[in-house]
Amino acid sequence: MKKLLLALAALLVLNSCNTVYFEQPQPKCWPGLPSFPKQLQGTYPMFGEEEGLVITKKTIQIQNERTFTLGEDLYLKRYQGFWVLSLKNPEGKGWEIYAIDKDKGIKTLNMRKNELSKLDELFRKPIVEYDQDGEPLPLDVSRRQFKKILKSHFKGIDTQ
Repeated sequence: MKKLLLALAALLVLNSCNTVYFEQPQPKCWPGLPSFPKQLQGTYPMFGEEEGLVITKKTIQIQNERTFTLGEDLYLKRYQGFWVLSLKNPEGKGWEIYAIDKDKGIKTLNMRKNELSKLDELFRKPIVEYDQDGEPLPLDVSRRQFKKILKSHFKGIDTQ
């Protein structure tokens, strides 16, 4: 469990330019958990700091720099055999979504800009919209669409 949390912590501090953001915490209209399970709460070493990651009943704090609060900028949901973690991007780009599977693998939706058309192809209609600078906007998808994206395009990421 500690290895999973260390990997998750590494993901939380990485900011990839290829992350696909969502307009709302996912899956949409699915209830979030009111607190972290007791077995996940505690202090964990990260990046050489003994208390680099602190999980309490309602928050995740990373290296005393970033704190996420359940129900505000952090949502934890159980969906389709995954723990789905939604984190509000501090730059206001939307929600970063991470899915933890039964094998404790962490997956996310990262794509090159020229690969975003694969999402449109998946639904045979445009779901990716762009701003005036040609940058993709956060996805506004239904729960059913999210399920399909989760199963087909979320990829495991290396946290080593």
